Amino acid sequence: MKGHRKLRSNQRGFTLIELMVALVLSFILIGAIYQAFVSQQKAYTIQDQVAEAQQNARMALNILLRDIRMAGYGMADGGITIGKVTYTHAIEIKKADAKNPFDSITLVGGFGSPSGYLACPLDSGSNVLYLWPYDRDFSDEFNSTNKKYISIGGIDKLEVESVSGNKVVLNGKISVRYPTAILDKDAYAGTDQIYVYNANGLNPGDALSLGNETIFVTEVDDQSAEHSIKVDTDLELAGNQGIKGPQEGGGGSYPKTTKLNPTPVFRVTAVEYTIDPDTQSLTREDKGVTADGGTIAELAGNILGVTITPEDPGADPNDQHSYTITLTARTKTPDANYMQNEGYRLRQLRSTVALRNPKGV
Repeated sequence: MKGHRKLRSNQRGFTLIELMVALVLSFILIGAIYQAFVSQQKAYTIQDQVAEAQQNARMALNILLRDIRMAGYGMADGGITIGKVTYTHAIEIKKADAKNPFDSITLVGGFGSPSGYLACPLDSGSNVLYLWPYDRDFSDEFNSTNKKYISIGGIDKLEVESVSGNKVVLNGKISVRYPTAILDKDAYAGTDQIYVYNANGLNPGDALSLGNETIFVTEVDDQSAEHSIKVDTDLELAGNQGIKGPQEGGGGSYPKTTKLNPTPVFRVTAVEYTIDPDTQSLTREDKGVTADGGTIAELAGNILGVTITPEDPGADPNDQHSYTITLTARTKTPDANYMQNEGYRLRQLRSTVALRNPKGV
Protein backbone atom coordinates (compact mmCIF):
# COMPACT_ATOMS: atom_id res chain seq x y z
CA MET A 1 0.00 0.00 0.00
CA LYS A 2 2.82 2.45 0.72
CA GLY A 3 4.39 1.74 -2.64
CA HIS A 4 1.09 2.33 -4.34
CA ARG A 5 0.53 5.65 -2.63
CA LYS A 6 4.07 6.72 -3.55
CA LEU A 7 3.42 5.91 -7.21
CA ARG A 8 0.28 8.01 -7.22
CA SER A 9 2.01 10.91 -5.53
CA ASN A 10 4.62 11.01 -8.35
CA GLN A 11 1.96 11.61 -11.12
CA ARG A 12 1.85 15.25 -12.27
CA GLY A 13 -0.44 17.24 -14.68
CA PHE A 14 -0.23 20.64 -16.44
CA THR A 15 -0.33 23.68 -14.24
CA LEU A 16 -2.67 26.55 -15.03
CA ILE A 17 0.25 28.73 -16.10
CA GLU A 18 1.48 26.09 -18.52
CA LEU A 19 -2.01 25.82 -20.05
CA MET A 20 -2.26 29.58 -20.45
CA VAL A 21 1.18 29.77 -22.07
CA ALA A 22 0.20 26.94 -24.47
CA LEU A 23 -3.07 28.70 -25.34
CA VAL A 24 -1.30 32.00 -25.97
CA LEU A 25 1.26 30.30 -28.23
CA SER A 26 -1.53 28.46 -30.03
CA PHE A 27 -3.42 31.71 -30.64
CA ILE A 28 -0.28 33.38 -31.93
CA LEU A 29 0.40 30.47 -34.31
CA ILE A 30 -3.21 30.33 -35.51
CA GLY A 31 -3.21 34.09 -36.03
CA ALA A 32 -0.01 33.90 -38.07
CA ILE A 33 -1.42 31.08 -40.17
CA TYR A 34 -4.67 33.00 -40.69
CA GLN A 35 -2.82 36.16 -41.69
CA ALA A 36 -0.75 34.16 -44.16
CA PHE A 37 -3.92 32.56 -45.55
CA VAL A 38 -5.68 35.92 -45.88
CA SER A 39 -2.62 37.44 -47.54
CA GLN A 40 -2.31 34.56 -49.99
CA GLN A 41 -6.04 34.59 -50.69
CA LYS A 42 -5.93 38.33 -51.36
CA ALA A 43 -2.90 37.94 -53.63
CA TYR A 44 -4.66 35.12 -55.48
CA THR A 45 -7.83 37.22 -55.91
CA ILE A 46 -5.83 40.18 -57.23
CA GLN A 47 -3.86 38.03 -59.66
CA ASP A 48 -7.06 36.31 -60.78
CA GLN A 49 -8.71 39.65 -61.49
CA VAL A 50 -5.62 40.92 -63.31
CA ALA A 51 -5.53 37.76 -65.42
CA GLU A 52 -9.25 38.08 -66.16
CA ALA A 53 -8.89 41.73 -67.17
CA GLN A 54 -5.93 40.90 -69.41
CA GLN A 55 -7.71 37.95 -71.02
CA ASN A 56 -10.89 39.94 -71.68
CA ALA A 57 -8.87 42.76 -73.21
CA ARG A 58 -6.85 40.34 -75.34
CA MET A 59 -9.98 38.67 -76.72
CA ALA A 60 -11.56 42.03 -77.56
CA LEU A 61 -8.33 43.32 -79.11
CA ASN A 62 -8.01 40.21 -81.29
CA ILE A 63 -11.52 40.73 -82.68
CA LEU A 64 -10.78 44.40 -83.36
CA LEU A 65 -7.47 43.57 -85.08
CA ARG A 66 -9.16 40.89 -87.18
CA ASP A 67 -11.74 43.39 -88.41
CA ILE A 68 -9.11 46.06 -89.11
CA ARG A 69 -7.19 43.60 -91.29
CA MET A 70 -10.35 42.94 -93.31
CA ALA A 71 -11.39 46.58 -93.59
CA GLY A 72 -12.02 47.45 -97.23
CA TYR A 73 -12.60 43.85 -98.32
CA GLY A 74 -15.51 43.71 -100.76
CA MET A 75 -16.19 47.44 -100.40
CA ALA A 76 -17.52 49.14 -103.54
CA ASP A 77 -15.61 52.16 -104.80
CA GLY A 78 -18.50 54.49 -103.99
CA GLY A 79 -18.82 53.24 -100.43
CA ILE A 80 -22.01 51.94 -98.82
CA THR A 81 -25.12 53.58 -97.39
CA ILE A 82 -26.88 52.20 -94.32
CA GLY A 83 -29.92 54.10 -93.19
CA LYS A 84 -29.13 57.74 -93.87
CA VAL A 85 -25.36 57.46 -93.43
CA THR A 86 -22.91 56.90 -96.29
CA TYR A 87 -19.55 55.34 -95.43
CA THR A 88 -16.81 56.10 -97.95
CA HIS A 89 -13.71 55.10 -95.98
CA ALA A 90 -12.53 51.60 -95.15
CA ILE A 91 -11.49 52.95 -91.76
CA GLU A 92 -12.48 56.16 -89.99
CA ILE A 93 -11.18 57.32 -86.63
CA LYS A 94 -12.99 59.68 -84.29
CA LYS A 95 -10.74 61.06 -81.59
CA ALA A 96 -11.96 61.66 -78.06
CA ASP A 97 -13.70 64.99 -77.46
CA ALA A 98 -15.90 66.72 -74.90
CA LYS A 99 -18.93 64.70 -76.02
CA ASN A 100 -17.21 61.31 -76.06
CA PRO A 101 -14.15 60.80 -73.85
CA PHE A 102 -12.91 57.80 -75.85
CA ASP A 103 -11.57 57.19 -79.32
CA SER A 104 -13.87 55.26 -81.66
CA ILE A 105 -13.23 53.52 -84.94
CA THR A 106 -15.60 52.67 -87.82
CA LEU A 107 -14.67 50.01 -90.37
CA VAL A 108 -16.30 49.03 -93.66
CA GLY A 109 -15.87 45.61 -95.27
CA GLY A 110 -16.76 41.94 -95.08
CA PHE A 111 -15.95 40.75 -91.55
CA GLY A 112 -15.79 37.49 -89.67
CA SER A 113 -16.67 34.20 -91.34
CA PRO A 114 -18.29 34.21 -94.78
CA SER A 115 -22.07 34.44 -94.82
CA GLY A 116 -22.02 31.42 -97.13
CA TYR A 117 -20.34 29.88 -100.17
CA LEU A 118 -21.39 29.56 -103.78
CA ALA A 119 -23.30 26.29 -103.96
CA CYS A 120 -22.84 25.77 -107.70
CA PRO A 121 -20.98 27.34 -110.65
CA LEU A 122 -21.82 30.93 -111.48
CA ASP A 123 -21.50 32.32 -115.01
CA SER A 124 -20.51 35.87 -115.83
CA GLY A 125 -23.52 37.98 -116.74
CA SER A 126 -25.77 36.17 -114.27
CA ASN A 127 -27.64 38.04 -111.55
CA VAL A 128 -28.81 35.01 -109.55
CA LEU A 129 -26.69 32.95 -107.18
CA TYR A 130 -27.36 30.02 -104.87
CA LEU A 131 -25.62 29.79 -101.52
CA TRP A 132 -24.42 26.94 -99.38
CA PRO A 133 -25.76 25.55 -97.03
CA TYR A 134 -28.78 24.66 -99.17
CA ASP A 135 -31.16 24.35 -96.23
CA ARG A 136 -30.45 27.77 -94.76
CA ASP A 137 -32.72 30.76 -95.18
CA PHE A 138 -30.31 33.60 -95.96
CA SER A 139 -32.94 36.31 -95.45
CA ASP A 140 -31.56 36.67 -91.92
CA GLU A 141 -28.18 37.60 -93.41
CA PHE A 142 -29.15 39.64 -96.50
CA ASN A 143 -31.99 41.94 -97.48
CA SER A 144 -32.58 44.80 -99.91
CA THR A 145 -32.36 47.60 -97.32
CA ASN A 146 -29.61 47.70 -94.70
CA LYS A 147 -28.01 44.31 -95.44
CA LYS A 148 -27.93 44.62 -99.20
CA TYR A 149 -24.21 44.82 -99.93
CA ILE A 150 -22.64 41.57 -101.05
CA SER A 151 -19.12 40.54 -102.05
CA ILE A 152 -18.41 37.38 -104.06
CA GLY A 153 -14.87 36.21 -103.52
CA GLY A 154 -13.77 39.80 -103.02
CA ILE A 155 -14.21 40.38 -106.78
CA ASP A 156 -17.84 41.14 -107.53
CA LYS A 157 -19.35 43.84 -105.30
CA LEU A 158 -23.09 44.13 -105.87
CA GLU A 159 -26.35 44.83 -104.09
CA VAL A 160 -29.13 42.42 -103.18
CA GLU A 161 -32.51 42.79 -104.85
CA SER A 162 -34.31 39.90 -103.13
CA VAL A 163 -33.66 36.76 -101.06
CA SER A 164 -35.65 33.53 -100.99
CA GLY A 165 -34.15 30.68 -99.02
CA ASN A 166 -30.66 30.17 -100.41
CA LYS A 167 -31.44 31.99 -103.67
CA VAL A 168 -30.16 35.56 -103.91
CA VAL A 169 -31.15 37.89 -106.76
CA LEU A 170 -28.78 40.79 -107.41
CA ASN A 171 -29.42 44.18 -108.98
CA GLY A 172 -26.38 43.83 -111.22
CA LYS A 173 -24.55 41.23 -113.26
CA ILE A 174 -21.63 39.04 -112.25
CA SER A 175 -18.42 40.17 -113.96
CA VAL A 176 -16.47 36.87 -113.99
CA ARG A 177 -17.18 33.15 -114.06
CA TYR A 178 -16.90 31.15 -110.82
CA PRO A 179 -16.37 27.41 -111.42
CA THR A 180 -17.09 25.69 -108.13
CA ALA A 181 -18.83 22.62 -106.72
CA ILE A 182 -19.65 20.80 -103.48
CA LEU A 183 -19.26 17.04 -103.01
CA ASP A 184 -22.55 15.13 -102.84
CA LYS A 185 -20.77 11.91 -101.81
CA ASP A 186 -17.45 11.00 -100.24
CA ALA A 187 -14.62 11.04 -102.80
CA TYR A 188 -12.11 8.25 -102.20
CA ALA A 189 -8.45 8.20 -103.17
CA GLY A 190 -7.88 6.67 -106.60
CA THR A 191 -11.30 7.54 -108.04
CA ASP A 192 -11.62 9.67 -111.17
CA GLN A 193 -15.39 10.17 -110.81
CA ILE A 194 -16.69 12.71 -108.30
CA TYR A 195 -20.34 13.31 -107.42
CA VAL A 196 -21.37 16.92 -106.84
CA TYR A 197 -24.61 18.62 -105.86
CA ASN A 198 -24.94 20.56 -109.09
CA ALA A 199 -22.67 20.26 -112.11
CA ASN A 200 -24.57 22.76 -114.25
CA GLY A 201 -22.06 25.35 -115.39
CA LEU A 202 -18.94 23.19 -115.03
CA ASN A 203 -17.06 22.62 -118.28
CA PRO A 204 -14.38 20.19 -119.44
CA GLY A 205 -11.02 21.83 -118.90
CA ASP A 206 -12.00 23.59 -115.68
CA ALA A 207 -9.25 23.46 -113.06
CA LEU A 208 -10.59 23.02 -109.52
CA SER A 209 -8.91 22.88 -106.13
CA LEU A 210 -9.81 19.91 -103.95
CA GLY A 211 -7.97 20.12 -100.66
CA ASN A 212 -4.31 20.52 -101.63
CA GLU A 213 -4.84 18.94 -105.04
CA THR A 214 -5.58 20.52 -108.39
CA ILE A 215 -7.98 18.47 -110.49
CA PHE A 216 -9.01 19.00 -114.10
CA VAL A 217 -12.54 18.32 -115.33
CA THR A 218 -12.63 15.98 -118.35
CA GLU A 219 -16.35 15.11 -118.51
CA VAL A 220 -19.52 16.56 -117.01
CA ASP A 221 -22.75 14.65 -116.35
CA ASP A 222 -25.39 17.19 -115.43
CA GLN A 223 -28.38 15.33 -116.88
CA SER A 224 -28.78 12.36 -114.56
CA ALA A 225 -30.26 12.61 -111.07
CA GLU A 226 -26.79 12.25 -109.55
CA HIS A 227 -24.54 14.90 -111.05
CA SER A 228 -20.95 13.80 -111.48
CA ILE A 229 -17.72 14.88 -113.12
CA LYS A 230 -14.76 12.92 -114.45
CA VAL A 231 -11.43 14.34 -113.33
CA ASP A 232 -7.73 14.00 -114.05
CA THR A 233 -4.87 14.98 -111.78
CA ASP A 234 -2.06 14.65 -114.33
CA LEU A 235 -2.76 15.80 -117.88
CA GLU A 236 0.63 14.59 -119.11
CA LEU A 237 -0.26 10.92 -118.54
CA ALA A 238 -2.70 9.04 -120.73
CA GLY A 239 -6.14 8.46 -119.27
CA ASN A 240 -7.66 9.97 -116.17
CA GLN A 241 -5.51 9.86 -113.06
CA GLY A 242 -7.54 9.47 -109.85
CA ILE A 243 -7.39 11.85 -106.92
CA LYS A 244 -4.73 11.22 -104.28
CA GLY A 245 -6.86 11.85 -101.22
CA PRO A 246 -6.39 14.30 -98.35
CA GLN A 247 -3.64 12.42 -96.52
CA GLU A 248 0.00 13.03 -97.34
CA GLY A 249 1.11 10.38 -99.80
CA GLY A 250 -2.48 9.48 -100.72
CA GLY A 251 -5.22 7.52 -99.01
CA GLY A 252 -8.36 8.47 -97.17
CA SER A 253 -11.29 10.34 -98.63
CA TYR A 254 -12.75 13.81 -98.97
CA PRO A 255 -16.06 13.80 -97.08
CA LYS A 256 -19.40 14.83 -98.46
CA THR A 257 -19.92 18.65 -98.50
CA THR A 258 -16.20 19.29 -99.19
CA LYS A 259 -15.96 22.40 -101.36
CA LEU A 260 -14.13 22.50 -104.71
CA ASN A 261 -12.79 25.96 -105.52
CA PRO A 262 -14.58 27.33 -102.44
CA THR A 263 -15.87 30.83 -103.20
CA PRO A 264 -16.88 32.78 -100.09
CA VAL A 265 -19.74 35.26 -100.09
CA PHE A 266 -19.63 38.07 -97.54
CA ARG A 267 -22.11 40.65 -96.39
CA VAL A 268 -20.39 44.03 -96.52
CA THR A 269 -21.27 46.34 -93.65
CA ALA A 270 -19.99 49.08 -91.37
CA VAL A 271 -18.97 48.26 -87.80
CA GLU A 272 -18.15 50.76 -85.07
CA TYR A 273 -15.96 50.06 -82.06
CA THR A 274 -16.41 52.36 -79.12
CA ILE A 275 -16.43 52.40 -75.32
CA ASP A 276 -19.73 52.94 -73.56
CA PRO A 277 -18.96 55.71 -71.03
CA ASP A 278 -21.69 54.49 -68.67
CA THR A 279 -20.63 50.84 -68.46
CA GLN A 280 -17.00 51.22 -69.59
CA SER A 281 -17.51 48.29 -71.96
CA LEU A 282 -15.92 47.98 -75.39
CA THR A 283 -18.76 47.47 -77.87
CA ARG A 284 -19.01 46.42 -81.52
CA GLU A 285 -21.97 47.80 -83.46
CA ASP A 286 -22.83 46.25 -86.82
CA LYS A 287 -24.68 49.16 -88.43
CA GLY A 288 -26.66 46.90 -90.75
CA VAL A 289 -27.85 44.78 -87.83
CA THR A 290 -28.78 47.68 -85.54
CA ALA A 291 -30.51 49.50 -88.41
CA ASP A 292 -32.76 46.44 -88.70
CA GLY A 293 -33.54 46.46 -84.99
CA GLY A 294 -30.66 44.30 -83.72
CA THR A 295 -28.56 44.99 -80.66
CA ILE A 296 -25.01 46.16 -80.08
CA ALA A 297 -22.56 43.45 -79.01
CA GLU A 298 -20.48 43.95 -75.85
CA LEU A 299 -16.96 42.56 -76.31
CA ALA A 300 -15.34 43.28 -72.94
CA GLY A 301 -16.11 45.08 -69.71
CA ASN A 302 -13.90 47.27 -67.51
CA ILE A 303 -12.10 48.95 -70.41
CA LEU A 304 -10.65 52.33 -69.51
CA GLY A 305 -9.68 53.39 -72.99
CA VAL A 306 -8.81 52.51 -76.56
CA THR A 307 -6.39 54.60 -78.59
CA ILE A 308 -5.96 54.30 -82.37
CA THR A 309 -2.76 55.82 -83.78
CA PRO A 310 -2.14 55.87 -87.57
CA GLU A 311 1.35 55.15 -88.89
CA ASP A 312 1.65 58.77 -90.05
CA PRO A 313 0.05 61.02 -87.40
CA GLY A 314 0.67 64.10 -89.55
CA ALA A 315 -1.43 62.83 -92.47
CA ASP A 316 -5.13 62.11 -92.87
CA PRO A 317 -5.83 59.47 -90.19
CA ASN A 318 -8.45 57.72 -92.35
CA ASP A 319 -7.42 54.87 -94.66
CA GLN A 320 -3.72 54.70 -93.91
CA HIS A 321 -1.85 51.46 -94.36
CA SER A 322 -1.35 50.53 -90.69
CA TYR A 323 -2.47 51.52 -87.20
CA THR A 324 -1.36 50.95 -83.65
CA ILE A 325 -4.15 49.99 -81.25
CA THR A 326 -3.71 50.46 -77.50
CA LEU A 327 -6.30 48.95 -75.18
CA THR A 328 -6.31 49.67 -71.44
CA ALA A 329 -8.22 47.35 -69.10
CA ARG A 330 -8.70 47.45 -65.33
CA THR A 331 -9.59 44.92 -62.65
CA LYS A 332 -13.24 44.39 -61.78
CA THR A 333 -12.93 45.66 -58.18
CA PRO A 334 -10.47 48.04 -56.49
CA ASP A 335 -7.81 47.03 -53.99
CA ALA A 336 -7.97 49.16 -50.82
CA ASN A 337 -4.22 48.75 -50.29
CA TYR A 338 -3.30 49.81 -53.82
CA MET A 339 -2.77 53.56 -53.86
CA GLN A 340 -2.71 54.19 -57.63
CA ASN A 341 -5.60 54.49 -60.13
CA GLU A 342 -8.18 54.65 -57.32
CA GLY A 343 -7.20 51.14 -56.28
CA TYR A 344 -7.70 49.54 -59.71
CA ARG A 345 -4.84 47.63 -61.27
CA LEU A 346 -4.40 48.27 -64.99
CA ARG A 347 -3.22 46.18 -67.90
CA GLN A 348 -2.38 47.69 -71.27
CA LEU A 349 -2.20 45.81 -74.56
CA ARG A 350 -0.74 47.27 -77.74
CA SER A 351 -0.52 45.91 -81.27
CA THR A 352 0.20 47.28 -84.75
CA VAL A 353 -1.93 45.98 -87.62
CA ALA A 354 -1.77 46.56 -91.38
CA LEU A 355 -4.83 46.81 -93.62
CA ARG A 356 -4.98 44.19 -96.38
CA ASN A 357 -7.54 46.03 -98.48
CA PRO A 358 -7.12 49.78 -97.87
CA LYS A 359 -9.36 52.22 -99.72
CA GLY A 360 -8.46 55.76 -100.58
CA VAL A 361 -4.76 55.30 -99.83
